[in-house]
Amino acid sequence: MKAVAAQNARVKNPVYHVMVSWPANEHPSNDDAFACGAHVLGAVGMTGHQYVFAIHRDTNNVHMHIAVNRVNPETFSAVYPDRDFYKLDKAMRELELRFGWSHDNGPYMVRERNGVPVIEWRTASRETKGHKPTAAADMERHGDQESFISYVRGEPRCALMPLLAREDLTWQQLHALLGQYGLALREKGQGLAVYDLHSMETTPVKASDLHEALSKGRLTKRLGSYEAPVLDAAMAAADAYDKFRPPERDDDSREAARLQRAELRRGLVERYKRYRAQFSLKRLDSAEVRQRFALLRAEARRRRLLVRTMYTSKADRKAQYSIIAFETLKARERLREDIRTERQQRREAFQESFLNYRKWVEQLAALGDVAAISQLRGWAYGAQRARAAGCAESPRNLLSGDADVDPVAVPICEGVPFLVRRDGAISHGTGRGVIDHGGYIEVVGEVAPDSVSQMALLLAYGRFGSNLRVQGPPEFQQQVHRMMAAWPDQDALHREVVKIRQRVQPAANNHALRLSDVQQQRESD
Repeated sequence: MKAVAAQNARVKNPVYHVMVSWPANEHPSNDDAFACGAHVLGAVGMTGHQYVFAIHRDTNNVHMHIAVNRVNPETFSAVYPDRDFYKLDKAMRELELRFGWSHDNGPYMVRERNGVPVIEWRTASRETKGHKPTAAADMERHGDQESFISYVRGEPRCALMPLLAREDLTWQQLHALLGQYGLALREKGQGLAVYDLHSMETTPVKASDLHEALSKGRLTKRLGSYEAPVLDAAMAAADAYDKFRPPERDDDSREAARLQRAELRRGLVERYKRYRAQFSLKRLDSAEVRQRFALLRAEARRRRLLVRTMYTSKADRKAQYSIIAFETLKARERLREDIRTERQQRREAFQESFLNYRKWVEQLAALGDVAAISQLRGWAYGAQRARAAGCAESPRNLLSGDADVDPVAVPICEGVPFLVRRDGAISHGTGRGVIDHGGYIEVVGEVAPDSVSQMALLLAYGRFGSNLRVQGPPEFQQQVHRMMAAWPDQDALHREVVKIRQRVQPAANNHALRLSDVQQQRESD
């Protein structure tokens, strides 16, 4: 297999690996399992390729490993199957029908059409998962109103995630949590839907649109038959849906902020190119390499000429010529290896002479460079997008609003240190008590001191104003509300916020000027 893969030098990873697993109650024979492996190869277009099948029966589930050589042994062309996940899933449904096995979940499912089982997509369109209905999107876009589906996918979904992870979940616990947000989970047709407790005119949404674990089939399998909510004082809504509340994000301002960040990051790339251009790779002189090979050839000619003059026997000369050819071949291979080693050493020395893009950006961000901080935030969001889409696993102390801007690397108050983190957020205070993520401000720790929470509250008020929202455990929300009530009046709070704004804005401008001076000095050096 290695020899065949070596015929296509452009293939870096010639092994394509798939594992086929059966439920615990199914035990296919070796012949059936190998037949499944051959079917899988055909599904991804690798029939005729070299393969290894390995059946494991030492676990609860019988499973088979399939290792295939991507390179065809006849044409030496490589196969990289596109959308292979869907092709393999369809192949599993075909094998289940062929051998009479139970059907598993996946993008494809088996339905009966006129008494004949057929394989088709589980949903009409696989591209609509997680998308808002058109009417809801139009409501937010044209009416500047928050749709009901956006509301239930916001704070209620985030609060629901930790509850769904509990093994002792009950129907009443689920109803109690949704009731805190003015929601009710009720039966509708053959499934479940989420209703607005305060308005029967609000169109309900499917429970699975709030979270896939709330489908009636999954919940009844986990919790038993559906139980209606017991409405009491404990379920009084702490929050409720209001369709006249503007959506959390304004599309125009979000697009403008996105374009601004893109421009900053493009400028950052250009600055790195100028930094990178200061270094050059010192390559081996090609003329010198040719000269070293020429010396080998000259030495071989000299030795052959010497053999011609020393030996009169034709057989002896032929034997000596063979020895010279063998030794010359070995010397040539050693020379090639030496040249490869020298080139690799030069490349490694070149790589160590300058910072890669990530480290270079991290150093600039540590100095407070606005574009570098924006780039770090972009990397962090890209790496955590999947986890962020499902909300946090545990509630955090957050102060958020409608604005989503890059944080400014300046101290909140005099004498309070700050640090730019690798994800572009700004940590304020010793012990990283307050973390400014731009779109929201986090207070670290289950129980934060009043001084730390007050510092975060002032920063949040300066950024979000009256649109400030408090999220987190009830203890943190009570602490913030107590602090807000502790100010004698709103004018006193406003004066504190103005002090912070006056301190932050000039400091940010002066800091940017100092950074430009540092960059110019570095470039001149």
